[in-house]
Amino acid sequence: MLELRPTEVPTTRPKILLLDHWIKFSDKFPDTLNHVKGRTARIAKQQQVPYELSYLLKSGCYYDLDPSNEAGEAIYPYAAQSLYEVLIGFKPGNYMCHLYFPADFPVYRLDYPTMVVNLNNAKLKYLGAIKPEDSPDTDPRLKLYFVYKLTPIIFRLIVLEGIDYEKITLNLLINRCSMDFSTPLPPDVKPKPILYLTEIAEMRAE
Repeated sequence: MLELRPTEVPTTRPKILLLDHWIKFSDKFPDTLNHVKGRTARIAKQQQVPYELSYLLKSGCYYDLDPSNEAGEAIYPYAAQSLYEVLIGFKPGNYMCHLYFPADFPVYRLDYPTMVVNLNNAKLKYLGAIKPEDSPDTDPRLKLYFVYKLTPIIFRLIVLEGIDYEKITLNLLINRCSMDFSTPLPPDVKPKPILYLTEIAEMRAE
């Protein structure tokens, strides 16, 4: 459900899912998402929708961006057969972003129990932070997958100290896909795996 592709890692994959591409959802998706859990689908239709979100914040303050439909920005799918593949690019600025899923659990952390983001700690507030240059608006590398009824993914947008105000701007490219679950997977096709976010967040060293 999440990709952050470093600049130095080359890839020959298309940046987005295209017509007739195949995907396979992990078995780790919860039962509340059984419309996709463990299932394989063909991309039957797709439409690219650009969308820009901007927020003006004071130095040292943060805003929790919720993309879900109930209390957030309403950019989650509203149909069980829909998948939103979202590329997120950040315009330059004096800010950073932390991802949480569920709302109080940081996606990016290290194995040791105390190695988790802490905004009140001078060092740990940067642990797992995504800076604008990590996924610039001209070449977005942060990618998330939204499905119907997904628990909110929280983007904590934090303005760094040293200025009065900062405008935070996210450029989204929403690849709106319609999934076909009825067509059998061809034997010579390897589908793209879609992991549940907790599989990444809870990853531990073997």
